[in-house]
Amino acid sequence: MELYPHVMRVGMVYGSYYIELMAIHMIKLIVGAETLEDYARWQSQEVFDYHGQPAVPCWTRFQAKRADEIVRSGGSLYRVLKSRIQCRSRILGFEMVELEGQGKKCMILQDPEIITTVSAPHRPFQGWRYFDEAKAPEDRGVYVLGQETDAPPPEMEEELRAAGLV
Repeated sequence: MELYPHVMRVGMVYGSYYIELMAIHMIKLIVGAETLEDYARWQSQEVFDYHGQPAVPCWTRFQAKRADEIVRSGGSLYRVLKSRIQCRSRILGFEMVELEGQGKKCMILQDPEIITTVSAPHRPFQGWRYFDEAKAPEDRGVYVLGQETDAPPPEMEEELRAAGLV
């Protein structure tokens, strides 16, 4: 499917064709948090009602040109903490908002549920980027604030994976 890079699968069900799209994701650094627990605590304080569902804002200067595609495909916002992809949240929508003294900003609305991922190294960058689903680390599960995890620290996990032990 070279001509249609976002088409994951085409098939036929009961005589009708269907197209299954790959999710389009974004990736953005977490600034101001030292740990995933810090980030989760901060996020839990930002929850508000967005069209009848809980949401957490993530602010950026520019809205993605493919915003509708991201929402329709079930895209997520992957987050980089301490030079490692560590979690993601499903993107619910995008809103351009006029902020007093700051001009227009884009509010990326994300599900408050934080899904931890297998830790993966990622270099720092400014702003946000589209993130290819093929490069996305596997999910670990829902992060529960205050709950102990049996996963090793991200740096150790990478060494164990390199040694073939995980």
